[in-house]
Amino acid sequence: MAHSRHRFMVSVAVVLALSGGIRGSVSAQVVRGRLVDAANDSGIGGAMMSLVDRNGAWLSRVLSGDGGLFELSTLRPGNYRLRADRIGYETSFSDYFDLASGDTLSLRMATAVQAVSLEGILAKGDRRCRLRPEEGLAVTRVWDEARKALAAAQWTQERGYYRYEMMGIKRRLDREGRHVVSEDRSYQEGYHQAPFVSIPAEDLIEKGFAQLSPMESVYWAPDADVLLSDLFLDTHCFRLGADDEERSGMIGLEFEPVPGRNLPEIAGTLWVHRETAHLERLDYRYRNLNLPDALAGADPGGAVQFQGLPNGTWIVDSWRIRMPLAETGMTQFQGRIMTTLEGIIVEGGDVLRVHGADGTASEASLRGRIAGIVFDSLGAALPDARVFVEGTGIEVASGRDGRFELADLDPGIYSVNFAYPYMERYSFRPEPFEVEITEANNTPVQINFAAPRIGRILDSLCRDVQQPRQGAILPGGDFLRHQGILVGRVSDAVGDPLPGARLRIVAIEYDLSSGASKHLRITRLGSAWAGVTVTTDSEGYYRACWIPVGIRLHVAVLEPDQELDPNTLEAAYTMDELIALREERVVIHAGTGYQTLNLRVEPK
Repeated sequence: MAHSRHRFMVSVAVVLALSGGIRGSVSAQVVRGRLVDAANDSGIGGAMMSLVDRNGAWLSRVLSGDGGLFELSTLRPGNYRLRADRIGYETSFSDYFDLASGDTLSLRMATAVQAVSLEGILAKGDRRCRLRPEEGLAVTRVWDEARKALAAAQWTQERGYYRYEMMGIKRRLDREGRHVVSEDRSYQEGYHQAPFVSIPAEDLIEKGFAQLSPMESVYWAPDADVLLSDLFLDTHCFRLGADDEERSGMIGLEFEPVPGRNLPEIAGTLWVHRETAHLERLDYRYRNLNLPDALAGADPGGAVQFQGLPNGTWIVDSWRIRMPLAETGMTQFQGRIMTTLEGIIVEGGDVLRVHGADGTASEASLRGRIAGIVFDSLGAALPDARVFVEGTGIEVASGRDGRFELADLDPGIYSVNFAYPYMERYSFRPEPFEVEITEANNTPVQINFAAPRIGRILDSLCRDVQQPRQGAILPGGDFLRHQGILVGRVSDAVGDPLPGARLRIVAIEYDLSSGASKHLRITRLGSAWAGVTVTTDSEGYYRACWIPVGIRLHVAVLEPDQELDPNTLEAAYTMDELIALREERVVIHAGTGYQTLNLRVEPK
C-alpha cells in the first residue's frame, strides 16, 4: 500500500534562550548588538539577524530577542555587515565593519520600519518561469517575503526550541476523494527538532520526490530546508501565479522543475498574504510519476502549512500527502494485469499546541468543526450520548445540555452518527448525517440528533430483512412462525464486549417417541435452511431477524476456527457434541415477538 515516510521526529532537543544565539568559543569572533527603530529607538524583536560577507553569504544568524538584543559569532575574521530581515518589512543593512581575530564588537543597528506591501502586484504580463529571479522583478519581491518565513522556519528547526503536542492523521477516501471512509489518529507530545522534517535535499534531487514499485510506494514533501537549498533553487524556476478565488487576499508564487528533470518531481504554489506578506502555505503536485491512467484521478500531491509564532520563530504546523490506493488483478478473458483506483490515502499531521520555555507559545485553531445537540424522544437534551464519525475513531460525548462538537476535521464528506446505551442494546443504529466540511467553513456545521422511542426502534429493527414466507412443520403438525427478533450482547469473562463474535442460532426439536433410543431431529427453519449465523458489531451487540417463535432456540458462540454452517445441520449430533458448543437456550414467545439474550464467553 502506498504510504509516506514523513513522520513526527522523536529526537530530544535542547531549549536555547532566544537572545542567546551560539556562544562563541575562545577563538571565535563575536558581534553583540541591539536592533532598534530609527524613529523612536525602541527595540525590535523577532527579526532575523545575519552576519554576511562581501559576497552576500551569511556566516551566522539569530533571531533578535526581547528589546532587539542579538548575538552572533563566527570563526572567520573578515569584513562583514549585518542584515536584518523581518517578515512584512523591508530588509535593512548596516555598514561594513572589520572583525579581527578574537574581537567582540558591540553594535547598535537603527533601521527604518517600512512595511512591505504586495498589494497591486499582478500575475499578468511576464509569465516566464525564472531560475533565481533577479532583483527588480515582481516575482522577486514575493519570493523575498516567502524566503524570510522559510529562513525563520529553517532556523527554528535547527535549534529545536519547543515542546509540541501533535496529532498524526491517516485517512482513506473514496475513489472521488470526497467521502471519508476511515481515519486513524495518533498523538505525540515532547521536545522535537520540528513537527515535520523532510529527507535531505540532495537525496530528493538525486532520487526524486517519490519512489514507486509494485511492492511499495513512498512519497516525500519538501520542508523549509529543501525549499531554500541551492540544489532545489537550481532545479526549479519561479513565476507569479494567477489569482485564485479560493485563496482570496493571497498572491501565489508558482514553481516547477526545469526542463529535462525526468525523475519524480514536484510543482507547486507558495501562497503569500498580500497585506501582511506572511507565507501561509505550500500546495504541491507530483510530476513524472508514470502512474497507470486509472490512478491519475487521485491527483497525488499535498500541502504544507506555515505558522509564525509571537517571538518571530516559524514552524510547519500542518502537512498532508495525498496518494493513490491501487488495486491490481487479472482480467477475466485476456489474463492481463489490470490496475484500478481503490481509493485515496491521505497522511499528515497537525500541531495542536506549541510550548516554549515561558509557557504556551501557540494553540492551533480547531479547523473543520461539526456541532449540535442530541435530544431524547420528548425533546429534552440527552447527555452522554456518543457522537462519532463512522469508519473512524473520532467521537465525543454530549454534555449535560446535550451539546457536542467534533473538531479538527479536514475538508471532505463525513458520515456522522450517534449512539446511546438503550439503542445499542437493540443493536440499532440510525441513519447517519452526511456532512461536508470545506476550507470555507469558519464556523461549525450544525446538525442535531433526535433519539427515537423504543417502540419505533423495535418496529424498524428488521424492516430491511425479508421475512420467510413459511416455516417447517413441527411434530404436532403446526408450522414454524418466523416472527421473532433476538438481540443481545456477547462479552468475555470480565464483561468486556466481544466485537466480531459469530453466533449460531438453530431451532432443535427432540422426539422421544421411539422408545429407549434418543433421536435428535433438526427442524428446518424455512424452506431451505436450518438456522442462521450472525456477527456482533464493534460494541459486541448482535441482532437476528425473523427467528421462529414458540420453539426452543439453541444459541451458541462459535470458536474462531469453527465452521458450523446451520444449513449443514441435517444430521443428528450427539448430546456430548451439543454440550461442547457453549450454548444457551431461549424461547421467543409469540405474544411479544422479541427477546434479549446476553452471552458471556468463559475461557477454556
